[in-house]
Amino acid sequence: MRILFLPAPAIGHAYPMVPLAWACRAAGHEVAFAASGDAVAVAQAGLAVLDALPGVTSQQMLFTFVSDAPELFRPFEGDPAADMARRKPSIVAVWDRYVDVHLDAAARFAADLIISDSVFAVGLLAGAVHHVPVISFDVGIVRFGPDLVRELPAGVAFRRHGVAVPDNVQTIGIAPDALADDKPPPGIAMRFVPYNGGAAVPGWAWQPGDRPRIIVSAGSLLPGSAAPELLGRIARIATQVDAEFVVTLGQAGAAAAAGLPANVRVTGWLPLHTILPTTTAVIHHGGDGTTLTCAALGVPQIVVPEGPQRVLNAEITRRRGVARVFSEFPGATAIKALLQDDEARAAAAGLRAEIAALPAPAEVAARLTELF
Repeated sequence: MRILFLPAPAIGHAYPMVPLAWACRAAGHEVAFAASGDAVAVAQAGLAVLDALPGVTSQQMLFTFVSDAPELFRPFEGDPAADMARRKPSIVAVWDRYVDVHLDAAARFAADLIISDSVFAVGLLAGAVHHVPVISFDVGIVRFGPDLVRELPAGVAFRRHGVAVPDNVQTIGIAPDALADDKPPPGIAMRFVPYNGGAAVPGWAWQPGDRPRIIVSAGSLLPGSAAPELLGRIARIATQVDAEFVVTLGQAGAAAAAGLPANVRVTGWLPLHTILPTTTAVIHHGGDGTTLTCAALGVPQIVVPEGPQRVLNAEITRRRGVARVFSEFPGATAIKALLQDDEARAAAAGLRAEIAALPAPAEVAARLTELF
C-alpha cells in the first residue's frame, strides 16, 4: 500500500506522525509525506518528502496567519475550551491559502491511503478529489473532528473544488482522554511516542547530574532576537535555585550564552525525548509536542503559554495535576516548589502509565491495513 501523510506545514504537526509512518514502512508499505515549511524536517527521520513550497518557512506562514486572522491570536474570553470550540472552524480555514499547492503535491504520489492532519483540510480534500480513503490524525491535545469541514468557513476548500467531504472518516488520536479537550474520543487511539528530531546527543544528557535538572524549552519557532531576554531571566533566577538549568534554544542558537551562571547550560537543538529521562522538571511554552513528550515520559511541568491554544493546553495539564501555569517566566520560589511537589510527580507518573497503555504505532499500522 502507498500511504501519504499530509501534515500542516510545521514541525509540531509533522513530528507526531513520524512513529506511525515508521510503523507503516516497517510493515512493508511505501510511505511519503507531502509537506512544506519546517515540516520537511521529517526527511531527517529517513522519510521521503514532497516539498510543496520550497524555501518557505513556517515562521513566514505564521506571519500570514496573524495578518489574515488576527482574531485567532487574541486571548481567550471566559472558558478556554468553549472559546477554542468556537474558533476551530476558523483555525481550519486560515490554512486555506496553502491548501491547493499541497493538493498538487499529493497528486504526484498517487496514494492508496492518506493520513490527514485534522487541522489541515487538504488531506480530506485530496481523498475526495482522488477517491482515496482518508484517516484523520489529531496531532495534539485539541481535537479537530472531520465534520468541521462540512460547513463554512472550515469547508471553504471543498466549496472551491466542488467536492463533498468523505463520509465515515475515522480519526487517530494521540492524546489520552485525560489530556484531550472536550470532544468525543477518537475512533483509533494511539500511544504518543515522542519524536523530536535527531541529533548527536552529548554524553552528559544521558546521565543524571549531581543536582535536579530543569529543562527550559522555548519551542521550534523562538526567534533569535528573543533568546537574550529569555537567558537574562534564567540567569537572574538560576543563582537562587540549587538545580542545573538546560536551555534548549532550538533554531535561535546559543549565540547569547556568554556570562551565564555556572548552573546554566545552553544547547542548540536537542531532542527533548533524549534528555527527559534524566530530568526533574520542564519549563516550556505549552506546545503540543513538548507537553505530550513531558507527559509520555512522566516529567512535571511549568507552562508559560504563548498563544490561545497553548493556554488551553496549559489549563488541561494544570487540571490533571502535572503542571503549574504562569503568565510569565516563573521566579525561584515557584521553581523550588515544583521540585519538591510529590503530588505533581505522582500525577505525572500516572499520566505516563495511561499513555503507555494505549496501542503502539505498530498495532495501529496493522489496523489500518485491515480497514482498507
